[in-house]
Amino acid sequence: MNQRNASMTVIGAGSYGTALAITLARNGHEVVLWGHDPEHIATLERDRCNAAFLPDVPFPDTLHLESDLATALGSQP
Repeated sequence: MNQRNASMTVIGAGSYGTALAITLARNGHEVVLWGHDPEHIATLERDRCNAAFLPDVPFPDTLHLESDLATALGSQP
């Protein structure tokens, strides 16, 4: 079976969005996780985890963070 890895954006950096983005990234996809709060996104980028919801789960290298929706939807990591 052929598997094609994709680039995608997950909207929402809460518990569910973070878990979904991590799962997709762990499965070989390039993922942009978008959140509306630039300070929160900067913290996630700095810590490379979502300490509020999944503190012991580091972000894979293929998970990228963005607070600008237009950029997140148009980006190709």
